[in-house]
Amino acid sequence: MQLLARALSAAVLLCAGTAYADNIPVYEATGFTLTRNELDPVVNISVLSEAPGSTTFWLEGMEPNLIASTDSSYQQYSYDYKSFDAYYGLAVKAGYRITSITVNGNFAGELYPAQWTMPGDANNAMNFSVNAGGGYFDNASATDLHGLQEFKVTTGPMALEGETVVALHGSVDVGAESVFYYDEISGEQYWLGSQAAGNLNWLRMTVNVSPVPEPGTWAMLTVGLAGLAAARRYRRR
Repeated sequence: MQLLARALSAAVLLCAGTAYADNIPVYEATGFTLTRNELDPVVNISVLSEAPGSTTFWLEGMEPNLIASTDSSYQQYSYDYKSFDAYYGLAVKAGYRITSITVNGNFAGELYPAQWTMPGDANNAMNFSVNAGGGYFDNASATDLHGLQEFKVTTGPMALEGETVVALHGSVDVGAESVFYYDEISGEQYWLGSQAAGNLNWLRMTVNVSPVPEPGTWAMLTVGLAGLAAARRYRRR
């Protein structure tokens, strides 16, 4: 499944990459410009922090689209599914390269089975993935969660220069099943409903950059290493 997800994400990025030639700037950071295509869903970006080589953004627009809940009180089975994709362009400035892209967040889930002895009556499954450059992929998931669970996905280490596309994908899938109940004492019979919910929140994306060494720096390093090797050979004599 993970190989299939990688292939699909890479295909999406290849298709999206052609549409990112006319991106509009969203934020100008040290070493890169974050851009988006006007045709894509808008994800509000706000800067949480910026330090030399690292900028963290709050992905506000994804959270409201990744909330799912269901209740089987009035039917035997009930389901809900939400997914959301966001694409951003990264125009890396000359003299820099992207070394990693990391997304942190929380999976939040609630499960209220009709019978706590049968937890399968209510279930949830949540997933989040990041793909950059068509080949750097990572994802995180949680299932049957009642409470909070932090997650972290990262594409590093890498060395991206020029222009590339970052694809973010989140999904929430919940289901609930009613249980038939018969009270032997009173003779009453009815269905007990289950409830399930899930959502993703606190989504933060950090882009890390580093300067690209100048050709002269590489030359000096090569000369220095050659000198060290020659000195070692001389000492052995």
